Amino acid sequence: MAATEWTAWRPLRLAEDVPAALLAEQLDGGQSFRWSATSDGAWVGIFGRTVAMLRSGADGLEWRGLKGAAGTEAALLAYLDAEGAQARLSADLPWRSDPVLRAAREAFPGLRILRQDPHETLIGFLCSSNKRILQIRVMVAGLAEKLGEPLGAGFHALPTWSALAAADDAVLKSCALGYRAAFLRGTAQRLLARPRWAEEFAALDTPALLAELQSLPGVGPKVAACVTLFGFGRLESFPVDTWVVQALGDAYGLRKWKPAQLEQFGRAHFGAAAGLAQQYLFSAARHGKLITLPPEPKRPKSRR
Repeated sequence: MAATEWTAWRPLRLAEDVPAALLAEQLDGGQSFRWSATSDGAWVGIFGRTVAMLRSGADGLEWRGLKGAAGTEAALLAYLDAEGAQARLSADLPWRSDPVLRAAREAFPGLRILRQDPHETLIGFLCSSNKRILQIRVMVAGLAEKLGEPLGAGFHALPTWSALAAADDAVLKSCALGYRAAFLRGTAQRLLARPRWAEEFAALDTPALLAELQSLPGVGPKVAACVTLFGFGRLESFPVDTWVVQALGDAYGLRKWKPAQLEQFGRAHFGAAAGLAQQYLFSAARHGKLITLPPEPKRPKSRR
C-alpha cells in the first residue's frame, strides 16, 4: 500500500460507534470477504466500487479513501448503518428473557449487519461452501484481481456476471474455486439474462426471495439466507451454518435438530431482527463467548 495515495484520516460519525475491540469482527467476521488488516492495525477494504480504510481512533472510528475518489464517506455511512436503525432493533430483541442472547449481545456491543450489494454478496457466499473466512477471502480476491474492473491503486471490483460467464476454466481454477467454479459460472449465465435481477429479487417478499435464490446453481438454504440477510437487508432472515448449529444445540438444547428446524426456531424466537441475533450468536460461538444454560432438573417420579 506504500504507493497508494490516500486522503487524510477523518472521523466517521455514527449514531452507534464500532468499538475498537469489535472492528475486526465487524469487518472480517463472516459477513463480507473483502477487508484485510494492515500492519498498523487499520483495515483496508473494497465494497461495491468503493475503496476505503478504517481504524479506531481516540474519538471513535476514522476513515480515509483514495485521493480523487468521490462518495467514499457517504458509502461508508450507508455501509455501517450510520443512523443507528439496527441499534434500535437490537434493543427490541428478546435479550431480557434470553440470557444466552443477552451474553452474546454484551460481548459484541455495536455489532451490526453490513449493508452490502446483492451482487457482491452472492459471489462471496457462492464461494463459501465448506470454506473458512480466510479461504473465502483468497477466492474472492483472486476473482477480483483476474476478472474485475480496476478501481485504481491496484484495487479491483468484483467481476460482472458477463466476465464470470466468459471466464475459462484455467482462470477460475487459479482462484482456488474447485467445484464452486461451476456454480459461479452457472449462476452468471442465468443472471446474464436478467439484467435487472437484483431489483426483481428485491421486490419479492422474503419467502419468495429465498426460493428464487435457491433456484440458482449452488445456492442452498444457507447461502440463500445469507444473501437475503447480508445482500438484501432482510433482517428477519436467519442463516444456519455450522457455528449456528453448534450455538443453538449447545446453548438452547436443540441438538439433533435439522437446519430447517433451527432456521424456523430462529425466526420465531428472535423475531423481526432474527438475523442480527444470529450474528451475535455466530460471533459468540466463534470466539468461545457463548454461554450455555444448565439443563432443567428432572422431576422426581411420583410415589403414587
